[in-house]
Order: sequence, then structure tokens, then C-alpha cells
Amino acid sequence: MEFRVLGAVEAYTAGVPVDLGSRQQRLVLGLLLLEPGRALAVDRLVELVWGSDPPASARSTLQALVSRLRACLRRAGNPMDAVPPEVIEILHTGAGYLLRVDPGSVDVHRFTGLVARARQADDERAVKLFDLALTLWRGDPLADVAPTVVRDRLCVGLREMMWTAVEDRLEALVRLGRSRDALDELGKLLAEHPFRQRLVGQLMLVLHRAGRTDEALATYRELRARLVTEFGLDPTPELRQMEAAILRADPTLDVPPDSPPPGDLVRRGSGDPPARPAELPHAPGGFVGRRAELTALDAQLDAVRHGGGPGIVVIDGMGGIGKTALALHWGHLHRNDFPDGQVYLDLRGFSPGDTPMPPVEALPRLLLSLGVPPSDIPPTVDSQSGRMRSLTDGRRLLIVLDNAYDAAQVRPLLPGNLAGLVVVTSRRRLPGLVVREQALPLSLAPLRPVESVDLVAGCLRRSRPDERTALAEYCGHVPLAIRIVAARALDLPERPLGDLLDELREGSRLDAFVGPDGPDTNLRAVFSWSYRGLSPPAAELFWRMALHPGESVGVHAAAALAGVSVLRARELTAELHRANLLQLPAPDRYQFHDLVGAYARELAEAPENAAQSRPVFDSLLNCYLHTVSAAGRVLQPHRPHVSPAPPAPVEAMRVETYQAALGWCESERTNLVPMVRAAASRGAPTYAWQIALAASAYWYITKRREDWRIATRIGVAATRAVGDRRAEGALLASLATALCESRRYTEAIDLYQKSLRLHEASGDWDWRATSLNSLAVAHAEAGRPDEALATFALAREEHRLRGNRRGEGVALQNMAQCHVLLGQPGEAIDRHEEALTAMRDAGDRYAEAICIANLGEAHAELGDHERAIRRFREAVRLHLSTGNEHGRARTLLALGRSLSERGDDEARSCWRQALAVFNELGDPEADEIRALLGEPATTDG
Repeated sequence: MEFRVLGAVEAYTAGVPVDLGSRQQRLVLGLLLLEPGRALAVDRLVELVWGSDPPASARSTLQALVSRLRACLRRAGNPMDAVPPEVIEILHTGAGYLLRVDPGSVDVHRFTGLVARARQADDERAVKLFDLALTLWRGDPLADVAPTVVRDRLCVGLREMMWTAVEDRLEALVRLGRSRDALDELGKLLAEHPFRQRLVGQLMLVLHRAGRTDEALATYRELRARLVTEFGLDPTPELRQMEAAILRADPTLDVPPDSPPPGDLVRRGSGDPPARPAELPHAPGGFVGRRAELTALDAQLDAVRHGGGPGIVVIDGMGGIGKTALALHWGHLHRNDFPDGQVYLDLRGFSPGDTPMPPVEALPRLLLSLGVPPSDIPPTVDSQSGRMRSLTDGRRLLIVLDNAYDAAQVRPLLPGNLAGLVVVTSRRRLPGLVVREQALPLSLAPLRPVESVDLVAGCLRRSRPDERTALAEYCGHVPLAIRIVAARALDLPERPLGDLLDELREGSRLDAFVGPDGPDTNLRAVFSWSYRGLSPPAAELFWRMALHPGESVGVHAAAALAGVSVLRARELTAELHRANLLQLPAPDRYQFHDLVGAYARELAEAPENAAQSRPVFDSLLNCYLHTVSAAGRVLQPHRPHVSPAPPAPVEAMRVETYQAALGWCESERTNLVPMVRAAASRGAPTYAWQIALAASAYWYITKRREDWRIATRIGVAATRAVGDRRAEGALLASLATALCESRRYTEAIDLYQKSLRLHEASGDWDWRATSLNSLAVAHAEAGRPDEALATFALAREEHRLRGNRRGEGVALQNMAQCHVLLGQPGEAIDRHEEALTAMRDAGDRYAEAICIANLGEAHAELGDHERAIRRFREAVRLHLSTGNEHGRARTLLALGRSLSERGDDEARSCWRQALAVFNELGDPEADEIRALLGEPATTDG
């Protein structure tokens, strides 16, 4: 099977086009094809497909798109049990989705492979390989599926590679004596792309060699005039040098291409040869992983050789992540690519007991490395920098500036026109070098699990696979941490590794990572050097964020922890992110690496910080309570709510629309239960039950039943701890609904009855009417329609007396369902129609959608499938707009049944969409759909 992404996204099998479905479906495939074998995070895919403001249903829609893509690949004749390299498979991993496919079957990877081969070949062969590569380029990558902004983000490197290939091919043509061919092509290319300055330089050289020097100079003047007029810029130094060489009739422009350039001739003919330093320290043994970073370094070196990129790479990452190891490993691999030598300097940016090395100290060291006698070193930093640039001009050197503190420390040390590479490593991100010097940034994450297991195996060859996995996970996949624990294990060769890990887990987390060789092998000390480099406000926020009990921290929560505005919180978290003490999994969301988080928690527990912890944590709880309460009122405006007590947070999150409320809850999904649990365990029971009750609106809509049950049980215990019977009744009713949603009807009915007694005792009549209706639902679901109908009638009357039109609608809707169970479809339709009117009067679109779906089911029960289908389609649209994915899935299931009754193939499509949602929610109804589809009852990846 052949895939194409250079231009339109297409696939062919045996030369026949494959139908890949909708634009979004093809975009997802195209994104996966750009990076085969690498998991793309779900959040990243959602952002690339829908932009910065995706719909609430984006994740489930993405899952449906992937399911349909799998079906397309199966239909195209690629069975999922095929043997590599023929296997084409989309896998779901913990991180996202991964496409297993032979890169040789994808045009973009064939293109890059051909270009790489061309650059290693002689000119004759290179031209043929470049021609083959460029024939694959049918247009901008993902041209028919991705918006321009996405293509600009993803494909700028590919575009530049294509242009570099075009330019390299033309240079080879000139060297082969085919200047006329090159001249024709250059004219056409520059007519369309007049500002490609390398093409202009090639045209000038070809014209000059053809005796058309006036035209060559006119070409330069024309470009310069346009650059000045349109952009206020001058041509590149290389182009200016070309003009000067032509003006002075430089004979080197006419020398054969295998002659050395003038700079080399001058250097070899003047005095002693320059020093050839070889200063790279020994690289750590057992290097594993980092394939993408090694490839990026290779590509940057290749770009420098061809004049297509600046020769600076900045490798950043948290302490112990392996920045220096990567730089040295790559440097030793490529030492032959730097015949003028390799220079190494530790800038002491983050070192025990040392201050960062200033340029006034660093520059003399570099000049000594390059062979300058001490007596000849200039006296000032500026003059030293100038001498450095002169000595490195045009030389193929590797310069490793290790452990840099910031861009200001590095900038005076940089060469001006190096033909080699400068590799800078730093704990901090150095955006100044990226923006101003156009350095390539490489940010190191922890090793992938398989890589860290390989590292353990290399250090502890006698360990078992399960022990290797356990050690790698305990160490957070951080190379330094793995090496420290491995060294401890080697000191105790007779002790099983599993016993050592059990012992380490019993102590403080970071105590395990204290090596025998001083502070460089003490992870706590390594982290402390980064921490000491923070500004005081950022350092304070660092340990305060450890008080957050969840997986990640949103920007408003960070503002509450710091006691500052959201704008200021963004500034402080940006500083922590630049210091690689904080990860950025999504915009305005932050999280610690496990080991960095352990260090932050130690700081939070330190005596000097512990006294502040309680008021800071209360501020965080207050932020969550106000936001989740506001979200609950938007998501279910007609149910009873508890208003949180003041004060409001410093800067509250605005959740005034349904999508904003649902979006915030989704972003905090994994934090809500930990927040309730932490409030209860840290002596804030009122916050615990209020957050649990407010969040139940979100859990009800999205059917996150397990979270709902866990948090609400904690909330019930919290109400009893403070003796609040009114709150206990509300929490018991919420827990009963969660159990009812899980089909545990007997338990639910018992809890509803207990809650009703508490409502009556505390005079909470709003909750009593709501709980009556919910109790009736439980009776109906348990197969007791007569009891349910009587209880619904009581609930309807309660709501009518209190003027609650929406409550009446709910009761009427549920009465209709009882009539269905009693075999009274005509009465059911009447009650549904009354309920729909009530819901529309109340303005509750969520419940309106349910009413419409129920009407559809009533019509289907009577055999009127045409009317049922119309109702179902209307309900699906409404469910989508209100974010009720569970309701949408159930309606799609019912729509599929009615379509199936009239023999419509669309039924299977409806069921597959519903299956994707039920799989995402872990709903048992997924097995019912699999049975309809004739598939085994197993979880779909």
C-alpha cells in the first residue's frame, strides 16, 4: 500500500485509489503518516484538527475518526494480523495514537531518504536522486486537509528541505558543466520565487561564467532594490561577497570545483597550522535512545554544510536528563566531521559551590584551546570575542558549551562564521538564542519506557525484565536517577533488586538517588541548583504548586496558589518552565515530573514553608469551589445548588457558557476527585462536600460514574464530620443517582429514601422534589413501573406547587417512560409531548434533547420508524450542541435500530459512532453494540 502526503493526502493499493473518508479523517491519517512509529498525544491531535477552541466532543470524535480509518485500512486489504513490514496499524497507547507503517511506503519519507542519499553521492548520481525525490513533491504537504496555520507549523522544515534539494541539485548541475540546463531552470524558479537568495547567487555565478557579467550584476542590483523597498533589508553576506568577487573579477569564481576555497589556501600558506583541539570528555557508556534528537543534530550539521542553517544547537532539559551525555555521544560519533577539532568548556551554570563562568573567564579558555599563547590573548571581552570569531572563521570545528546559565553568558562566546557546529547545553530553555541567533532548540524529555529499561539492562545485566521495568518506573525514566540506583545495586550484588526497590520505596523518594561520587550524583542537589537560580516569587510558586493534589495545575489554580493575577501567574510559570522545573502538557496547564515534584513537596514540608501551607491550600480549594460551582450552575441550571461562601478567588475563571463550563471540567477531570480527597484528609471537610456536590453536575452529564461515586462517598463522610444534615441529604441523593446510573438500583433506592427523610427533617423542599423524581427513576429502571408512576406523580405535584416548570417536565418525561414499560405507547407519547413543551418553556436544551430522543423511541415502539428517525436525528444534533456524549451515543444506538428496520446501511455507521463514545466512557452498553455489529465483546483500543 502506498501513501502520499506531499500534496493531497491519498492512498493507493495495487495502483487503485483508496477511499480515506472525510477531510478530518484524512487529516488525522496525514498527521500520523508524518511521524510513523511515534505516538501523537490525543490533545495534540485535537488541537491540530480543531484548533485552539475544540468542541467538547472532540476527543470522542477523534476516536470515531480513528475507528473509521482502521476500517478503511482493513477494507484496502491490510489485515491487522499481517506480518511486518506489511503491517499497517493504528494503535492506541497511553500517550495517544501511533501508526505502524513502513516509512518506505510514505512519499514524504521516501523523499527525505532520497535527499539524504543524494547528498552522499557523486554529482552525476546526486542529480538523479534529487530528480527522483522532487518528482514525489506534488504540492504543499497536507494541502487538501490542513488549514494554512497547521501546515505552517508542521511543514516549514519540509518546505525548506525541498528548496534546499532544488538548490543542491542546481549546484551539482553546474559542477557537471550543465550550466545551460541550470540557467533555464533558475530563470523559471526565480520568476516565481524572486527572494530565494541562494538561487540568485547561483544565477549570478552561471551568468558570470557564461560571459554575461553585466546581467549577473544587474540581477544582484534588482534583488537588492526589491529587498530594501519591500522589507528594509540588505542581501545576505554571502550574496554581497558574490557581487564583490564578480566586480573584482576574482579568479576563484572560475577555478574547478575540486579546488579548495580561497580561505583554506590562505590559512595553509601562512605560518604554523592552527591548533587542532580534541577536548571532548569521555562519553558515558551504555547510551540509549534519543534517536529523534540525534537525527536533528545530524540534520543541523547537514544544513550547515550546505549553507542552509545556523550552526548552533541548544539542548535543554531538567537536571539529570542526559543533556551532556547526548552532546558528547553525538560529538564522538561525528568527530571525523570536524577535522579542525573539538572544543569543550563547562560554563558552570548550575554547579555546587560555583558561580556561572563569566565571558571574561570563558573566552581566554577558548582562545587557549584554539592555540593562542597566553601572552597574545587580548585584554578586553570585546577584543577576545573578535579574536575568537577570526580564529573560527570558516573552520570545521565542534564547540560544546556545556552547562550554560543563560543566553547572555553564551552570546559573546559564539563564532561568527563557523563551518562546524556549536552545541550548548543548559538546564534552562534559552529562547534568546533561538530567536536572535536562530539556534535549533532540542528539549529533552525523560527516556521512553523501553529506552530506560534498556539503560537498566546495560547497567545491571543480571537483572530480570520485571525488575528492570520496576526500576525504570521508580526512577521516572531519568538517566541519572537510573544510574545512581544501579550503582547502589552493584554495591549489593547478592541482594535481589526487587528487595532494594522495596526498601527505597519505604523512605523519602529522593533519598534513593544519592550516589557515592558527590553532589553531581545526588538528585536532590542537582535539582537544588536549578531551584536556587529562580527569582524569589517563582521559587515560592514552585513549592506552592506541590500542594496541588492533582495531575496537572491550570493557570487559574496557579494564580490562586501564588496569590497573584493570572497574567502574573503566567509569567512565573513561564520562568519555571524555562528552568525545566515545570512541564507544559497543554496551553495554560502545568505539571511536575515525578522526581521534580518530590523535590517540590520536600520544600513545601520544610519548616520555613509549612506554616504558609494551610492558607495557601485553602486559597486553592476556594478557587476550585467557586469555579466548579459556577460550572455546575451553567451545566444544570435548574437543579438545587449550594452557593460557596466568600471570598472569591483573586481572579476567578469565567465559565459563563455551556462550552466553557464543560471545557473547564474536562480539563480538570483528573483533578476533581484528588481535590475532594485532599480537602477531606487535610482538615477542610466543608470544601470537600461542596466541591463533590458541585462537580456532580459534570459527572452526571459525562457519566464519569466511578469518579462520581468515589468523590460523593468522601463528601457524605465530610457532611457527617461537620454535622450538616441538610448537606448530607443532598450528597446521599447525588450518590444514589450515581449508583442508579451504574444500574445498582436497590442501593440507589435505599439511599434516596434516606435522603428524603433528611430533606424533610432539614426543611430542604427543593432537594425533596428532585429526590422524589430520582427515586421514581430508580423504581422504573428496576422494573417497578407502577411504583415509579405513582412517585413521579408526587414529584410532579411538588414541582408544580413550587412553580418549577423544568421539574414538571422531568417528571412528565419519566412518567412517559413508565407508560412505555406498562405497554401504553399512546399515553407515553402524550406525556413526552407535554414534557417537551415544559422543557422548552424552561429553556433546558439538555433535557429537551432527551425528550426528543424519548419521543423517537416511543414512535419506534409503535413501528413508526420514519417519524422515529426524524426525532432521533434532531436529538443527536441537540446532544452534540450540549456536550451530552452519552445521550448522543444512546440516541445513535436507537437511530441505528430504526434505520436497520427499514434496511438502511447507515445503521452500522450510527452504531460505530456510538461504540466509540461508549468505549471512551467505559460504558457496558458497548458490548450490546458489538453484538449488533457482530464483533467480539472486547475493549476497542
